[in-house]
Amino acid sequence: MSSEMEKLLLEEEKNYQEVYKGSIVKGRVMIEKDDSFYIDLNYKTDGILPKDQVIDSETIKVGDEIEVQVVKIDKNTGDILLSKKRVDEFKVWDEVKVGDVLQVKAVEFNAKGLICVYKTALRGFMPLSHIELKFIGEDVLKSYLGKTFEVEIIDIDPKKRRLIFSRKNILLKQQEALKTEVVEKIKEGEVFEGVIKDIKDYGIFVDIGGFTGLVHISEISWDRSEKIKEQYKIGEKINVQVISFDQASERLSLSIKSLASHPWDEFISNNKVGDIVTGEVKNIKEYGAFINLHPTVDGFVHISNLSSDFIKNPNEILKVGQKVEVKIISIEQENKKIELSLILEDKEVAEEETTEKE
Repeated sequence: MSSEMEKLLLEEEKNYQEVYKGSIVKGRVMIEKDDSFYIDLNYKTDGILPKDQVIDSETIKVGDEIEVQVVKIDKNTGDILLSKKRVDEFKVWDEVKVGDVLQVKAVEFNAKGLICVYKTALRGFMPLSHIELKFIGEDVLKSYLGKTFEVEIIDIDPKKRRLIFSRKNILLKQQEALKTEVVEKIKEGEVFEGVIKDIKDYGIFVDIGGFTGLVHISEISWDRSEKIKEQYKIGEKINVQVISFDQASERLSLSIKSLASHPWDEFISNNKVGDIVTGEVKNIKEYGAFINLHPTVDGFVHISNLSSDFIKNPNEILKVGQKVEVKIISIEQENKKIELSLILEDKEVAEEETTEKE
């Protein structure tokens, strides 16, 4: 080989860029095939970029100058295997940090959580405990596949390619924002539409839009005989009224029954002394009987007003649960007491009729 030729070769080699496994190099797309691109690396050999090493959302065409990483150099053939996806991943790693909120897509799941992708280049993991505010089962976990949603980065280590997401943190912040907004509106007497979150023996927990209060059992209905677990269901929408709110302790007391008129007022507005009404025998004592006239409204019939005939015990003519017609003979508004009579005709009228017959 002539010295002139050697000089030319040496000069050409000086212009070559360094190409070794792991190096990031620039190249120009020369040829596109079905499954790969051939890249001019300004080196002795062109590089091969498989199409699966390009992120899905990116379009590459002949003539484009791109940055790629050398994945492998075949010692026998000299072929250089490249990846653009890895370079894009490195760039994305530099863009993100703990606390950042990203838009990701769930692509896989396992027993421990979801695998999500950011910009189709960066894969991260979201633990099961960080998907929703409460524990979820496999059915709910599967429903996230293919969906896009916001997450917060809670742990990151580019060297270990470790990226941990939390959707729960986003939901907690949204919940806190709603809570702050609704707290400003909470005042005694205000009415809210809420959603039943839980039902206990002692009352109902209602979410009024980011803040949960308790409707104590005594504030559910004027009728204490109602069974709350039969009357209400979790998830049901319901109107409630604020009866007290301690912002310091975040204790919110609500009422359902305060939105309904008092049964006593309803009954009194529709009935007066002298009216004959239908009731049900609720309780029988030696001295008379208690008659239920309206939910939570009872009247009392003294033994002397049970019959025109003499009776020794109310059980002689009445039994619990029996429907009867009674006459209102007095109403004590202040004490909420109603006196009744099973003798529907006035005594004077009855005596006159008896005299006429004689």
